[in-house]
Amino acid sequence: MEEIRVLIVEDEFITIEAISAILKEMNCRISGDAMSAEEAIAILEKGETDLAILDINIKGSKDGIWIGEKIKNNYNIPFIYLTAFGDDSTVKRAIETGPYGYLVKPFSKTDVYTAIEIAINNHARIERDKKNSNENMRNTLFIRSDYNFIKLNIQEILFVKSDKNYLDIFLEDKKYVVRGKLSDFLDNLPELKFLKVHRSHVVNLQKIEVIGRGFLQIENHQIPIGSDYKNELLKRINTF
Repeated sequence: MEEIRVLIVEDEFITIEAISAILKEMNCRISGDAMSAEEAIAILEKGETDLAILDINIKGSKDGIWIGEKIKNNYNIPFIYLTAFGDDSTVKRAIETGPYGYLVKPFSKTDVYTAIEIAINNHARIERDKKNSNENMRNTLFIRSDYNFIKLNIQEILFVKSDKNYLDIFLEDKKYVVRGKLSDFLDNLPELKFLKVHRSHVVNLQKIEVIGRGFLQIENHQIPIGSDYKNELLKRINTF
């Protein structure tokens, strides 16, 4: 296991020492130990913690579940609850914060190792899923057609033409007409892949097949090139 920086939140010295000893055997580093919620937040604020082990029942008005909620909302690291017992309402509160695991007292080295391994791997998987989801969303765009919103794959857009208060969005096999301004639509497209080449035309640079004198061609469409836009177009494409 790579070195992981672990915060221990526990109000019993004996338990802190036991967990610390096990973590050191695992080549984990202790980013800090805290006996109160305030101390825990102060350590988290340093940004040097990869995982937190939180005793649910610590002294003070704010318990481990309160810290778990703060971690979930503000720090984006996995956390594991440590507990010996709990009533139904406490367990329900704990579950609602979405912990990455539980350790039940008394625990063994294997229990700690397994809980940390599962927590780290699950957190990494969730972060990958978020990244993939964000990538997919960046590659799509919803447009309004009649009373529906239709999802377009941005890469499939050939070009967009402005016609007064409407936009014609050309794909390989279809065209959509939506109400809007060309500048607003361009703001929703990847800057490196789309370029305005005329006051009324935005093109997908990857779809250009021919650049002529005053025009470019995408499939069977000839699109005018405005004199004010030609230099930028030539900068953005590879020429020989």
